[in-house]
Amino acid sequence: MTNVGNHVKCPQCDRKARVVWVSQDGKTIGIRCMGYHSHGENRPPPKTSPRYVPKAKRKYVTGMVFLVEASKKE
Repeated sequence: MTNVGNHVKCPQCDRKARVVWVSQDGKTIGIRCMGYHSHGENRPPPKTSPRYVPKAKRKYVTGMVFLVEASKKE
């Protein structure tokens, strides 16, 4: 069983991350990774040109929390 404060691998970048939350049933855990992770913004295409789709801006954040299912071997 995984407890709050344990170190696990980040599901996105495989760096060392920390468990910050465990659900009551123990099936879901929250993992905080202090590495930089990017995510884009979803924007609708402009109405003037139906074919043009702008590239989404990338934002880099640190301290992102991932909710994942706890594995049985932990």
